[in-house]
Amino acid sequence: MSEEIYTSYFNGLKQLLSIEKKEDQQLYETEIKHQSIQERKASGITWYPIFIKSEYYGFADYLCLDIERKYESDSISLFSTGDKVEVFTQQESNKEDALIGTVLNCSGNVMTIQLQVDEAPHWLKEGKIGVNRLFDLYSYEVMESTLDYWKELKLPLAKQKLRSVLLKEVLPSRKKNTTLLLPKQLDKAQQESFQHALETEDVAVIHGPPGTGKTTTLVEIVKALHERGERVLVCAASNAAVDVLTERIAASGIKTVRVGNPSKVTEDNLKFSLSMQVTGHTNYSVVRELHKRADEFYRMANKYHRNFGREERDQRKAILKEAKALKQQAESHRIHIQEQVLTQGSIVTCTPVVSEQKELKNIEFDVLLFDEAGQALEPITWIPIKKVSRVIFCGDHLQLPPTVKSEEAQKNGLAISLMEKLSYVEGISSMLKTQYRMHQTIMQYSSGYFYGDQLIAHESVASRKLSDPVVSFIDTAGTGYEEQLVKSPFGLKNDGERVLVGKIVNELLEQFSHSVSIGVISPYKQQVLQLKEDFIQHKNIQVQTVDSFQGQEKDIIIISLVRSNDKQDIGFLKDLRRMNVAITRARKKLVIIGDSGTIGIHPFYEGLIQFIDQSSGYRSAYEWL
Repeated sequence: MSEEIYTSYFNGLKQLLSIEKKEDQQLYETEIKHQSIQERKASGITWYPIFIKSEYYGFADYLCLDIERKYESDSISLFSTGDKVEVFTQQESNKEDALIGTVLNCSGNVMTIQLQVDEAPHWLKEGKIGVNRLFDLYSYEVMESTLDYWKELKLPLAKQKLRSVLLKEVLPSRKKNTTLLLPKQLDKAQQESFQHALETEDVAVIHGPPGTGKTTTLVEIVKALHERGERVLVCAASNAAVDVLTERIAASGIKTVRVGNPSKVTEDNLKFSLSMQVTGHTNYSVVRELHKRADEFYRMANKYHRNFGREERDQRKAILKEAKALKQQAESHRIHIQEQVLTQGSIVTCTPVVSEQKELKNIEFDVLLFDEAGQALEPITWIPIKKVSRVIFCGDHLQLPPTVKSEEAQKNGLAISLMEKLSYVEGISSMLKTQYRMHQTIMQYSSGYFYGDQLIAHESVASRKLSDPVVSFIDTAGTGYEEQLVKSPFGLKNDGERVLVGKIVNELLEQFSHSVSIGVISPYKQQVLQLKEDFIQHKNIQVQTVDSFQGQEKDIIIISLVRSNDKQDIGFLKDLRRMNVAITRARKKLVIIGDSGTIGIHPFYEGLIQFIDQSSGYRSAYEWL
């Protein structure tokens, strides 16, 4: 490709990203504006109330706050180091006086915020204080700078070659290895993917449909790369997926370092986190001592009031200078320890944006293994590729697509992942075909519609069931179970289906006691919120949206489709990849509830209902009225 074509390609992506950023920011700010504090707390973007542990003056004499949330400390938190935030008060006389700041550090339920003021307002000491996470511009800024990097013509030769293959200008190449030992615990298709990944000189794609052992295959690939002495960067589109891979890789006996905000890492994975490995290092006591001495100097400086004479001012400056010098020494020691930890661990795991943060800024790797690549925006996928010369993409572009909020950006291709673009290139992709999750009837429709009937149910699961029918469709047509629009927060629900789900769950619990795991799924968030209230006392019943159930499985899955209207409008039920996720979560029994008169207009759902009817699973909701 010529320089003009590279420029055109990446500028085009950047333009779509700009459209998405604008839409994303507008939606985020609208959501904050219309949500109550309780709703914001539930979604993880607000801490309230907060308690100020200490105030001090940091860089450029900006006011810094160490804050803590003591109540609801186990609830979700989306705050990260570097986030823009606003500190607000619920005191009636000061509600308009929010302070803008930046998160310097966030760990668990403690956060340090640098405010853009040099003096504390009086209301900070009056209670009823909270903090909102503002819109995340950082991820967009990293993506934009990454696209600028890749459009440059004069890149290192290895990066130029990799870019040429990724943009389908040059065919991928493999170097056959006749001495490569194939892991005996992998099935034939898994071994072929393993071999492809180990032999690629640039790019390989492992296509893993539901339940086909993708993670098992990836761990074996990482082990083999580690044994060859190669440094591997492991990324995934979500923190949850990174945590799963981290735990599985570490369990295989390989030293693994999980990089990222500890507040977004599961408790089981904290021991692998970079911050825990640094603070647990034998030399970290020096850092603690330097911080302790620096804090003592800051306390001394803060004893001075804001109105003082020249001599006091000079004294305060001298004390602050010494405090800053000690902080710098502590940071220097910490960075040295951090570099030791990162170089000793040959496997580093993180999300794509984190790979560009200062901890990994100047560290190169041999191979990038990118899981859930079918769910990642293309601009975000290019971020960690900057650090390697070979890439192994893993995922399923026929399950969840990248999340794109702008309809314009979606229509113009931003919802197509880089993995999906590469999956159809000859010589790049290999597919896993034996699934180890579902009864063969549960698997059958998905296999035929999405995977060309190539999936095979392993003998250990092919006939595993609880009762007949294994797959059911409960038709609400004619019952009056119509969808309802809820205006705040916006969304659809269906109270009739909600009641029906409750009756079916009770029947199943009576039939199988409490020995089975049950998942209740709906594509609509408002329906999920309603259903969660119904099953809050049932610990073995999980209620989630389709997106939240990605990567999970249960003995029984019940799906509430919600849509029921005279216009036969099915909304984003048209996103068939999400439905592929929903109908492939069940191990032994699948129950789908919907209105055939509404959804049956679409060929996918028409075919699904016919398939279930042929399997003797069609029933009318009138049976439960």
